[in-house]
Amino acid sequence: MSEHHVVDITIIGAGPVGLGAAYYAGHRDASVRIVESLGQLGGQVAAVYPEKHVYDVAGHPKIQGQKLVDLCVEQGLQFGADVHLNEEVKSLERVGMNGEEVLVLTTHSGHSFPTRALIVTAGHGAFEPRKLGVDGIDEWEGRGLHYFVRRKDAFRDKTCVIVGGGDSALDWTLGLQDTARLPITLVHRRERFRALETSVKEARELEEEGNVRIVVPAEVRGIRGDGSIQAVTLENITSGETFEVECDALITLLGFHSHLGSIADWGLELHGKRQILVEPKTMETSIPGVYAAGDVAGYEGKITLISVGFGEAAIAANNAIAKIRGEKVQPKYSTD
Repeated sequence: MSEHHVVDITIIGAGPVGLGAAYYAGHRDASVRIVESLGQLGGQVAAVYPEKHVYDVAGHPKIQGQKLVDLCVEQGLQFGADVHLNEEVKSLERVGMNGEEVLVLTTHSGHSFPTRALIVTAGHGAFEPRKLGVDGIDEWEGRGLHYFVRRKDAFRDKTCVIVGGGDSALDWTLGLQDTARLPITLVHRRERFRALETSVKEARELEEEGNVRIVVPAEVRGIRGDGSIQAVTLENITSGETFEVECDALITLLGFHSHLGSIADWGLELHGKRQILVEPKTMETSIPGVYAAGDVAGYEGKITLISVGFGEAAIAANNAIAKIRGEKVQPKYSTD
């Protein structure tokens, strides 16, 4: 039925949380397989913001996304996990195989992967950026319009307009200070930002120094350029006044439309529309033997931080291993 052997735990997603689950399961001497839809390890951190600083990882006052991924890869793969990249998951079924009941995960490429337990660490699932409501917006992609900041150097000496009011918008307003031509213009449709208070405070201080121009409440109404973006038209929502701002790089950080893809068809009970409901004491889902951790896992009071995801990964792996082995759930420590 399958060209692959049965493993104890299969992990969907090779981001930091998935790699954390691989480490903990390997530390417990479980056999591990990782199935990742992207062509590289690191998940969305590596694909979307490798040069962004992450601040909520214990032991690191701040760490670049790619550096965090490199460390997670080193830690997570040290026990020899079986890694499969460019494999988008499709279906899941429970079957009898060689005298035991296992879960079989199939992918869109036609491969099947049998496993005794499954941990879903798929982050926000499949996602696409939210776009500005400007006519012809798609025509500017690759011509000065950006939905991510993958490499800071791409914005060196560029006049940047950043649109958004969340953490990503504020993080890059601060993070491009040593790269972009100053001041950086920050546009948000509300007076109040959703981002971390310390980031907003720092941006306000940079505004006083002349290194940031904060335009609120405002929205982008038009884009002008010849071959590439040269300026954007902004409208003050309160007064209705419009004005043009010079712009080489328009960076829109408005969040994502995300969905679970084929995972939503497995019959799992959901928490909202984009998360899998789990029991937080065990991280098990409504399907026995299937666990979830990280941003994809949902429950009341959930905080979507990488640091929280690492803890959830250890809880999921620990409980999965206990169920597989018929043991009482006990923590196993990595210290001597």
